[in-house]
Amino acid sequence: MLSFQIGTQESFLATPLIENTEKRLREGNWPVLVSDGLDAYGEALKKRHCLLQTFPRTGKRGRPRRPKLVACPELQYGQVVKERNERRRVVGVYKRSIYGDIPLEKISTVYVERHNLNLRHENRRLTRKTIAFSKEIGGLHAQMSVYKGYFNFVRPHYGLRVPFSVQGRQLQKWLRRTPGMAAGLTNHVWSLKEFMSIKTYINH
Repeated sequence: MLSFQIGTQESFLATPLIENTEKRLREGNWPVLVSDGLDAYGEALKKRHCLLQTFPRTGKRGRPRRPKLVACPELQYGQVVKERNERRRVVGVYKRSIYGDIPLEKISTVYVERHNLNLRHENRRLTRKTIAFSKEIGGLHAQMSVYKGYFNFVRPHYGLRVPFSVQGRQLQKWLRRTPGMAAGLTNHVWSLKEFMSIKTYINH
């Protein structure tokens, strides 16, 4: 869980969310970015990673070709778009590559949708139709920052476990890992006491 933003409309959250996410990526690492069909993410990426391409004059008569914005060669962004009918029911889903040549099998929102489901199950403040909501934005930011640290360093994830191996032979035992361990930020699973007592600045 790299970053999060809290607000009422995604169109205002796309730019700061992408900016904070890119700060946490390794330099030179350009992952495949995928979102739903909301145009706000594409517009935010265009402002950050598109260049103005100019065309030389050809010497022929007529108006010269206008400059246009083109995406950086490293930028890869795709969308999963849901098609709805008059009753707002989903009748079809299709994928499209916006920037870069991305194979369609790599364009998927399965992981982030599953992550959103985990958030709603594990975080009472994000559950729909609940009385356990935050009364102030600052309190929700603080609570989400704590949850992000717990998610990344304290809670082992089943999908990140790796088998033990001794002298090249795999054993029927598994090493539990957190996202922080998988990313190389730490070498052990933190206890809740260790996480709550460490002095650091948690930035959402």
